[in-house]
Amino acid sequence: MNLTEFRSAFPAFADGVCFLDWAATGLLSDPARRAIHRYADELVSCPSGESTWMHGVHGKTRSEARSVAGRLLCARAADVALVESTTAGMNAIGLVLPVRPDENVVLMSIDYLAVATPWKTRAAREGFELRWVGHREGLVTADDILAACDARTRVVAVSTICWTTGALIDLDTLAPSLRERGIHLIVDGIQTFGVVPVDVMRTPAAAWCVGGHKWLASVLGAGLLYVDPEIAATHQPSVIGFLAGRPARGQWWEWFSDPDSSPREDIEFPPAGRTWETGGTPSYPGAIGLLESMTLLDAVGVPTILEHVRELGTRLIAGLDHRGLSVLTPGEPDRRAGIIVFRVSGGGDAQRAAAAALREAGVVVSVRFSDGVGGIRVSLHGPNDEADVDRLLAALD
Repeated sequence: MNLTEFRSAFPAFADGVCFLDWAATGLLSDPARRAIHRYADELVSCPSGESTWMHGVHGKTRSEARSVAGRLLCARAADVALVESTTAGMNAIGLVLPVRPDENVVLMSIDYLAVATPWKTRAAREGFELRWVGHREGLVTADDILAACDARTRVVAVSTICWTTGALIDLDTLAPSLRERGIHLIVDGIQTFGVVPVDVMRTPAAAWCVGGHKWLASVLGAGLLYVDPEIAATHQPSVIGFLAGRPARGQWWEWFSDPDSSPREDIEFPPAGRTWETGGTPSYPGAIGLLESMTLLDAVGVPTILEHVRELGTRLIAGLDHRGLSVLTPGEPDRRAGIIVFRVSGGGDAQRAAAAALREAGVVVSVRFSDGVGGIRVSLHGPNDEADVDRLLAALD
């Protein structure tokens, strides 16, 4: 699939919307919308003549979604759990990694709340130290993070990118260094997954947590959690349900109709990321949306998308510079992905007013700040093209 065909999967563009806000909540792809509608229609009609048909059919859907996600991560499908959100994944892994009161966890002061909140809560309860890595004009380097670590550091939790500047974190440097020192790395990948290629062998981490409603172009309330096989082999999730495991014999649908079945029987929970799903009744619409949208991304190719958004970013930055606007995002293409952040003259009210004026002109953007750093955030994805960039720039004149 080429980029023009990819764009056509999002009808909003044909309707005249200049959508540049994937980093907030992305557009749902039309193939995902149609597949979810088919599922809703089936719920109305009970097509198989029995009421639990969806568990068999869409259990396979979930399995296929894990397979595509595994391919995008360069991991096994068994290493992937389908979860509600990035926060669900961050909590699942954050609740089980041991940190003693005399040890510490390293976080970035400019990072997103979902990364810090599980550790702030645990630190308040358990007494370990939180070390906050500061930024320099919105930038944090791998060396900055490594410098904050010592022999008592047990976990580093970071996002792949600074969400209010668009500056990438150098995980290729950070991840192997932390692994060598025996420090667990937890990654919030929601703002780059689907735009920046991931290889968990090259960038080893205890976990990658990814919500599906931004750059994956799927529905809210559905996401992914990758758990490193070594972590899955030595730790159990703190919350678990029976559907994350296997019955003592046969499949669950067979077990439910077996007169000999009993809750006293053992359930096998394989030591793999798949077991980190909550194990209750899952969101089938979420899995359907993820599968359809990730299949689209896989068909285009994430490396192709990254090259495209970096070219668009270069065009946008040049136009912003020409207009004398302040750009917070690094100019070098290899230091950024799809997020470009700039500021007009003035404080927060001025940024919000400018963003509102852009929306009035049909250009959808956001305003985001963290730790005093941020501005008007533009999100460039594979379905965007040069005309979208030029329309934004013209609206600023």
